[in-house]
Amino acid sequence: MFDFDAELAEHYGAFTSYTSAVSPALVEYYGENPTAEVDRLLDLYATSERTVLDLGCGAGQTLCRLAPKVKHIWGLDQNQELLAATRLRAERLGLENITTVYGSSYDAEAIASLPDATFELAFSRRGPNFSEQLVPKLRQEAMVVQEFVSGFDGYPLGEIFGRRHYTPYYYTDHELIISTYAGLGLFPVSSKVYFYEEYFRDGEHFEAYLKQMWAMLSNWRLPPCPYEAARDRAALELYVRYNTTPKGVRLLRQRKVYVLRRAPVAFYPCQKL
Repeated sequence: MFDFDAELAEHYGAFTSYTSAVSPALVEYYGENPTAEVDRLLDLYATSERTVLDLGCGAGQTLCRLAPKVKHIWGLDQNQELLAATRLRAERLGLENITTVYGSSYDAEAIASLPDATFELAFSRRGPNFSEQLVPKLRQEAMVVQEFVSGFDGYPLGEIFGRRHYTPYYYTDHELIISTYAGLGLFPVSSKVYFYEEYFRDGEHFEAYLKQMWAMLSNWRLPPCPYEAARDRAALELYVRYNTTPKGVRLLRQRKVYVLRRAPVAFYPCQKL
């Protein structure tokens, strides 16, 4: 970590892949670690002849790690502070094959600044999904790696805090992900689902984590609704009461990791490609 990382870690924490004072005291993956799997896949596909797109690059940790391995790497993010950290990290590391773009995956102006039919590898680590506007930026047979934060992540935290919809999030279901991306011309290669557990020392530690990680209590159907003690303390105490174990306060996590490629998709066997 560089000097500028310390402040970012305390402010953003795990939201941008930092470890901070409020990070879990214990994480148990039981031999299957989604973060390690994404790293393995990126190392497999990030070869010297490829141009790469990091969708939601954050503070640039992964982008700068891959830069020495590839021809050129672009980073897109809608947070100016984190993009500035990416540029500073690249400068400190002496990396010159990096281009950063400010904007979201649905920002027409930002996407227009990306070159067409250029990227042989694109990835998103818990970031935005790939949109119809982004697909033409990929070359044919380009590989796509995406890590999803799935519908059971944090369950039943959102339910106890009143932030969870009464039905599962079908937009993160396997069949819908495959169908949606197939409609964009992204053909599935593999998919894996991971459950793991995080533990916090006590209720105070868990409360500090929720204050930092406001996204844990977010719901795309609602306006931003971060933790507020006056409103949420009773829910916090109830959650801690029912989820305290000998290892600490338990939080269930879920991730999905997909690999896809840009290729013609035959929706019916008789369809000509």
